[in-house]
Amino acid sequence: MKRIVTIIQGWRHRRERRSLERWDQIRAEGKKRFVVRTALTYGVLLVAWTDLVNVLLFAEIKPAISIFKLIFFVLFGYFVGSSTWTEREAKYQKALQETRATALPDSTKLPTNRA
Repeated sequence: MKRIVTIIQGWRHRRERRSLERWDQIRAEGKKRFVVRTALTYGVLLVAWTDLVNVLLFAEIKPAISIFKLIFFVLFGYFVGSSTWTEREAKYQKALQETRATALPDSTKLPTNRA
């Protein structure tokens, strides 16, 4: 059982590391691009999802894509993108600080040359 827990923790650690490496690439493109891309993706996907649900569950004959729904969901996506940026940036900065903190004690043990 202990071995399984160790394996799962290893998977989580590797997944988190890959996520932070990917975030480094995404943040290099800029916050504005990330938020706009997220807003547009959420807007289009949520409009499509709501239309699909209306057709399947409520037996509407044709989907009713409205400009109001699209604008509403794009604005919702903007807030989701902004909050996601803030959350991921905080994780990234925390990981950088932890990396620096673990690297710092090794660099402080450099021998001094007193002649």
